[in-house]
Amino acid sequence: MENYVQKTRWKTLLKLHPPVNSYEETGKSDLQVAVSSEEIKRLQFHEPVRELYVKILTDPEINMFFHQMFWQQQKDGVIPNWQIFILLLNAIMDRVPKYSNSHLVGFPINALINWPMATTAGFACFLNDKVNLLFKNILIYWGKFLQSPASTYVLHSGDDGWFCKDALDKMMDQDGNTFEQQFFCDKNKPHWGFKSWDDFFTRRFRENVRPLPKPDDPWTIVNACESAPFKIERGVNTRSIFWIKEQPYSLSHMLNNNDWYKYFVGGTIYQAFLSALSYHRWHSPISGTIIDTELIDGSYYSQTFDIQDDVASPNMSQGYITSVAARAAVYIMADNPDIGIVCFLSIGMAEVSSNEVTVSKGQHVNKGDELGMFHFGGSTHCLIFRKELDVQFDFPPNTIIGLDASNIPLRRKIATVKLADDSFSKL
Repeated sequence: MENYVQKTRWKTLLKLHPPVNSYEETGKSDLQVAVSSEEIKRLQFHEPVRELYVKILTDPEINMFFHQMFWQQQKDGVIPNWQIFILLLNAIMDRVPKYSNSHLVGFPINALINWPMATTAGFACFLNDKVNLLFKNILIYWGKFLQSPASTYVLHSGDDGWFCKDALDKMMDQDGNTFEQQFFCDKNKPHWGFKSWDDFFTRRFRENVRPLPKPDDPWTIVNACESAPFKIERGVNTRSIFWIKEQPYSLSHMLNNNDWYKYFVGGTIYQAFLSALSYHRWHSPISGTIIDTELIDGSYYSQTFDIQDDVASPNMSQGYITSVAARAAVYIMADNPDIGIVCFLSIGMAEVSSNEVTVSKGQHVNKGDELGMFHFGGSTHCLIFRKELDVQFDFPPNTIIGLDASNIPLRRKIATVKLADDSFSKL
């Protein structure tokens, strides 16, 4: 029945809006622009996908973007036109990512537009406010399904289940602890006790897993996420040309021009990446008091145009997306007055753009306490330090920095800080 419905939708869409696969072909098709209620009824799209579909047909700017980016994509692009894209996007709305060895595991929407987004038109499209609002609504809608009991059907030990041998092997940690040893779960219960896909994805560590190395050391910075180090930059600028290939950090853009950015000019930024298989909650790198938080609207599928050879586009654009993606900033005033304020910045990547802050202004947190979480996939984050601090990073032996890095466990010591020799406390 489902295949019949999909074929019926495809035939309807082809008849009403036949694909135009290149600029040269535009004169060969008489495209129908009006969108009738009968057409909408026959296509049976989920509500937010229907809104995108109507905008593609009726908004001249969005119509241009969606035609051009599929025309401009490289030959290895798997989706030839926007018509097929919209049908597959609609199909995703009541499905859950199955486990696979793909670079895009957990990113089914990203897999559809990975190549179109790496075009001139795609670069413009996914920075467009109207397009981003449409995708925000799509992700919110899909997120509700991922939080429902109906989403548990992928939580099994079959070949494409998230508890298959290959998945469990990859979710074993650096110390050899199994999934069961790390996380609250019960393999004897249906779906190992998880109530939804999102419940699995935002799973919690068991007590005494990831203990703090030196909980009372006021100079130690601990890892805020179970993450792999991507980049360290010192002397960061107020504003930079962040969209070039080197992707320097641009503080005022990163922090949404919040006045707090001035406090960190000339300071140090540490960025690290969370894979789709990682633990996805955030924890405080220091002990202190939350003095401000901000949820920042932004893009969902924008990547820097200088990078076009990435099979998982957001990965190589991690520096760039700190300034444009949907993100959340948490400002923490350290108990140690010489440290001052540290900013934790969570950055959504593609589907993973639901930054949920679970602390509030005025709340005290101990080092290692939870700050919030990502939902549904891989993501990235930054720690931002003021310029008066000398931040000496202290990673485990043989740690590399970059796209090939491996996870450093949550709450593991990553740095020691002290006042720089030529500075004094501002506090």
